[in-house]
Amino acid sequence: MDFNKPDDSTFSQRAQRYRIPAAAGLCFAIALLAALPQADYFVRLGGDFLTPLAARFYQQQDELDNAPVALVVIDEITHQTPPFSETPEVAWTPFLGEVMAAIAAADPAVIGLDMIFPKSIAGRNIAPGYDRSFLQAMAKISAQDKLVLAEVRLSDTPIRPYTGQEIAVGGPDNIRPVHLTPDRDNVVRRHPAFLPLENGDQVSSFAAELSARSGAAPGGDILIDYITPAEQFPTYRFSDLYACYEQGDNTVFEGFRDKVVVIGTALDIEDRHIGGNRLQRDKAPKILDVACGRDPVQATPAIYRASMPGVLVEARAVYTFLKATAPQMPPGWVVFLSTLIYMALLSYTYFHLSPVAGVAVLGATAAALWALSAALLARGVLAPIMPWIIGGALLYVTLYSYRVILEDQSKRWVMHAFEHYLNPALVNQLAEDPEALRLGGERRRVAVLFADVAGFTTTAEKMSDRPEALVAHLNSFFQIMADNIEAHDGYIDKFIGDAVMGVWGAPASVEEPERHALSAALACVEAVDAYNVGVSDGLAIKMRIGISAGVVIAGNLGSKDRFNYTVIGDAVNRAARLEQKNKQLKTQILIDASIADHLPGEISVRFVEETQLQGQAQMTKIYTPEESK
Repeated sequence: MDFNKPDDSTFSQRAQRYRIPAAAGLCFAIALLAALPQADYFVRLGGDFLTPLAARFYQQQDELDNAPVALVVIDEITHQTPPFSETPEVAWTPFLGEVMAAIAAADPAVIGLDMIFPKSIAGRNIAPGYDRSFLQAMAKISAQDKLVLAEVRLSDTPIRPYTGQEIAVGGPDNIRPVHLTPDRDNVVRRHPAFLPLENGDQVSSFAAELSARSGAAPGGDILIDYITPAEQFPTYRFSDLYACYEQGDNTVFEGFRDKVVVIGTALDIEDRHIGGNRLQRDKAPKILDVACGRDPVQATPAIYRASMPGVLVEARAVYTFLKATAPQMPPGWVVFLSTLIYMALLSYTYFHLSPVAGVAVLGATAAALWALSAALLARGVLAPIMPWIIGGALLYVTLYSYRVILEDQSKRWVMHAFEHYLNPALVNQLAEDPEALRLGGERRRVAVLFADVAGFTTTAEKMSDRPEALVAHLNSFFQIMADNIEAHDGYIDKFIGDAVMGVWGAPASVEEPERHALSAALACVEAVDAYNVGVSDGLAIKMRIGISAGVVIAGNLGSKDRFNYTVIGDAVNRAARLEQKNKQLKTQILIDASIADHLPGEISVRFVEETQLQGQAQMTKIYTPEESK
């Protein structure tokens, strides 16, 4: 197998050197994009995911009696309750006039009618004078500057109240557009303070006008406060208030004193909008039970819906203007700096962790930032959680692609080159630090083990008619040796005929290579003995092992076209000679002083003799472990 590094390894090393500039440039670009005004939409979008948790952090401040905004809703139950169930909605104006007059008598701050009646049945040919009480009530309330009607300006032709109502309220100064401003995903998160007219002028919006007449003139557009709980908006059913009016019970109307009262429809299919609280289940306020003697109608439990009635959106907008609770987005430089810091921390993490661990870190930090951002939103600050998460995900994909495509070429080469020769732990060690494998030759202190099958020549001669069985017999020996050598952090250098050469300390460094080598040898002997128990037919394995240690040259050996990674040196020669010496001394494992002098105290060895090994000029002290035969 060719162990030469690929030609582009230098490029891979260069890519690692460029990782910091590349990551820094990417972090800067993501932070810059997050701080641009065009990214404000994503900041607002992130608020949708923060709102449910932020609402839990909210500290309720207002008692219901002190709530600044109250609602009167015409819901499905109102439509099912007499006299409304028997009357077309266009003919409800006298009922509205009576309830509005009763509310006005309680001295509210202002009344906003979020219902548009562009036509009337009070015409000459239908019911002349039918709307008189309604118009009189409107005129009386408008005279106190406490009534605002709604109109819709979705095109060049606005939808306005019919002429009699406009005259009754004193003209267009008391009519304001109910115009919601959805984002590109059709979710209403903002509300305008002013809207342009066809002639180039501008006019305050319906909610802004109600707020201004209550003493809080808006200064500009706002993000709607969706954090304040729905319970902060006292809500009454129109049919219940009408029943109280019929009973002459004005007590309930006292609850409207000094409040902005918004009257509108809250039906299942009409005038519904998706707001920034779309992920909350409890968006609609609970309707107060004020039936005034009439048996209250039990509403069926509401199912979760992302949308909510437009009158609730307007009421929240009024509350936001009045209480100045609009969430504030941090300035661009804060977004830039916070995003840059977060991206830098993620970059450092991504370059030091595996992709799976990187995903875990991204998820954990996103969850922590989500909780922190929700707590900030509860206090009026809308953090850029969505740009952070999108930026973190983009950084993950880019940097891990950079690592896989450019940096990890050396790691993949090491994994491919050594996966059949080293145990997985050593392969991973080399893959994490490819430079530890310096091909071409380097000095290393290693331990070397030689083992071969005793009497293999005789066995091969006896089994000449069964070559397949002979190969299986030899492979069983190799498998035992490989399993135990690798289990003790060794490296199978080569198989030579019926012999095995194992190395500790190259290509990966190993602490105490002498101890690992001898432990592997003892484990091999034990495994062979266990194997021989179940073997018959004269195929029991008998082996000899020699172990030595010393400084060797580790690297490529061979021609320019064909070479192998191996170790060469005196320690290799001594190990081979010690293996052969077993035959003469009738032993199974022999080691020399280079091994014996580096063993821990719990491993006992017995001195055998001091002799001159074949091909060696110096005398060698020979030992055998006590456990060896």
